[in-house]
Amino acid sequence: MIALPALRAALESALAALPPPERFPRGEDADTARRLTERLRRDLLPRLGGDAPLLLVAIAGPNNVGKSTLFNSLVGAPLSPARPEGGLTKQCLAAAHPDTWTGELKDFLTRRYDVVPVPPGTDAPVDQAGPAGRLYLSLAEAVPRGLLVMDTPDFDSVYRDNRERTEALLVTVDVLVFVVSRQTYQNAALVDFLRAAVGRGRPYLLIYNEATREEVARGHLEKLASDVGHPPLARYLAPHQPEVEAGERPLSTQPLDRGPSLGALLGEAEHARELKTRALAASLADARAELEALGRAARESSHEPERLRQRMRHELLAVGKSAALKGVPADVLVDAFRDELDARSAFHRYVRLPFRALATALTFVSKKVRQSFTGPEPMAAPVIHATDETLRDGVRRLVDVLAPEVAAWRGDAETRAKLAESFGAGTLSRLEEPLGFEALHTHTTDRESLYTFCRSLVGAELQGSMREEMLQALTTLVYSVPSGAAAVVTVATGGVGHDAVIWAGTLLSTPLLERFVDLLGADVRAHVTQKWAEAHGATLARALEERFFADILKHLDAEAAGWVRTAEALEDSARRLGE
Repeated sequence: MIALPALRAALESALAALPPPERFPRGEDADTARRLTERLRRDLLPRLGGDAPLLLVAIAGPNNVGKSTLFNSLVGAPLSPARPEGGLTKQCLAAAHPDTWTGELKDFLTRRYDVVPVPPGTDAPVDQAGPAGRLYLSLAEAVPRGLLVMDTPDFDSVYRDNRERTEALLVTVDVLVFVVSRQTYQNAALVDFLRAAVGRGRPYLLIYNEATREEVARGHLEKLASDVGHPPLARYLAPHQPEVEAGERPLSTQPLDRGPSLGALLGEAEHARELKTRALAASLADARAELEALGRAARESSHEPERLRQRMRHELLAVGKSAALKGVPADVLVDAFRDELDARSAFHRYVRLPFRALATALTFVSKKVRQSFTGPEPMAAPVIHATDETLRDGVRRLVDVLAPEVAAWRGDAETRAKLAESFGAGTLSRLEEPLGFEALHTHTTDRESLYTFCRSLVGAELQGSMREEMLQALTTLVYSVPSGAAAVVTVATGGVGHDAVIWAGTLLSTPLLERFVDLLGADVRAHVTQKWAEAHGATLARALEERFFADILKHLDAEAAGWVRTAEALEDSARRLGE
């Protein structure tokens, strides 16, 4: 059995982890969260903080079945409105001995409920709506010391607020007195309500009102107890009495199982301790089951933001890959091929190095001479333009594809509003503005990553074969001949023919080197293209996310992570309660 401090810590953790009930997408989960919150705050934590010698009894049942009439009979005064039309009680009314509203008993009640004392000689306004957890308290000498009796609203009221007020009080009581009649005993909603209230062992009593024949009442109550799943503590019969219905006599009950009278069972202190112990055990079992159910619900609630954020990032990555393919840098593969060859043969590297340096220097000088006459060369940007247009078209398609997610969202209103903003006209209008991705089109990190990949790919394909020796020799020849010729022409003509030779050498060397790369294998270029699409596509996808969808994706990240943390906390509390 878990120790009391550990038990209290587990319950406090559970209460702190519970989100507001309205956060749960499904109505039944929201009801469970609301019920568990009331159970923890008003019942279990106050009990564990120091219980009081006060037996809490609630009278419940369907509409117009005689709850208020029974309440008035037990407390010995017409405190609750009871008329034939029924449905008058909209808030909870309690009656207790005047000593209850003093000392530790008063503190005990105020920790659990929003108690509103009813002045003597006045009627409690229970026929008016009010918040859940409010308890109007009338003091009456006829109520035994150590007993507090509550009259609750109809659990099957057409008003949802009435049902919520009833549930908020029923999770806190020690004993439930449930009133039925021949018209209501087999109502499915009644059975479900009673099973939820007492199904895990909470003590309860059954009152069969307006009974005409005892054997019929017995049969009906046995059927009801069988449907609930465990028997009541005692069963009572209230014969049909026209004088009671007319308000001329109090309701009287008689035990069906030769037990004590209803007043004696509830009013004698010898029964209170056992009933309270059973109620605590049942409430802990209810709390554990509700924690497990809400843990599952929280995990399910994390699935939708998790699915949506994964889908958005998947679509963005697809857009980024498509755009990256518009500008695959072919020079990186040629550079990696050349450098890998240099790294694998010191002889060929030293032979090629002077010619490459000479070609680089001559090309630089020639470029500067041209610019002195013609000015800087304009930057042609067809690849950048094509890439940006692919990104814009991809975002437009993404907005069209994901727009239905707004209507399909079953979660909180805040997320729905963010989805509507992200997949709406505002995002489409921002696509007409410059993207501002110029720096990304020559992304150094992506090029370096591709270069490293190409080096490893070329190295794996070469593997020191005869093909490598052939490629080494051919590459040396390709680099040395144009550069040497350019140097000779430059010296002989004073630089007049340098550009022609360099142009001719480049025209031959670049495609020749590309053909040499192709000799490594048919799949080399495909692997390089795929690598660039993945690496640079991811860079472009992150830029699109930051530019257009940062707010919604950060929100979905927080939602998914928050629901998972909630599920873990609730599951941990449920596990600790079971130890």
